[in-house]
Amino acid sequence: MKRTLATAIATAVLSGAMASAASAAETSLEINACELLTPAEITAAIGLPVDNGRREDDGLSRDGQYSSTCFWTIEPGKTPDQAAPGRGRRFVILNAQRWPAGRDMAKKFLEAFHESADQGVIANKPVPRKFGDEALWWGDGLAVRKGDVSFGVSVFMPKRGEPRTSAMEEKLAPQILKRIDRKTAV
Repeated sequence: MKRTLATAIATAVLSGAMASAASAAETSLEINACELLTPAEITAAIGLPVDNGRREDDGLSRDGQYSSTCFWTIEPGKTPDQAAPGRGRRFVILNAQRWPAGRDMAKKFLEAFHESADQGVIANKPVPRKFGDEALWWGDGLAVRKGDVSFGVSVFMPKRGEPRTSAMEEKLAPQILKRIDRKTAV
């Protein structure tokens, strides 16, 4: 009886310690994509109003990164044009990941775009851009890494017959990087 009680207590203490360690790891890696851009910055970059954004995090993954996504609806009160490309849906999406320090996982995140293009998963060959430690345009958005943080930002505002450029995403990247620098310097 005493041994069973001691085992139960030890198991409870160990479980609590493991949960605390997991919670501490998630908290130390947590990143909030909605805090990396403001609606005013997006509006200035794209020339149209957006809502306050909606956060949808995947949280801590098996490979150790914390992933956060924010969606901002462009002209939120406007009825979508069902005949338009993408059924008239227009939005800005930012997906940010903080990776465990020193494992070069943010670099591998960008390498995956090159591999995806080589395998035909994405239609365009990534084109280098000059942001952060490394950046590329993959045809539908801009992917950037800075230290152990990576992000992808895309403005989805299709127009009939008009090719996509990286101009709007490139206006947003410096704002995102500025906030990432502030948050990692702490």
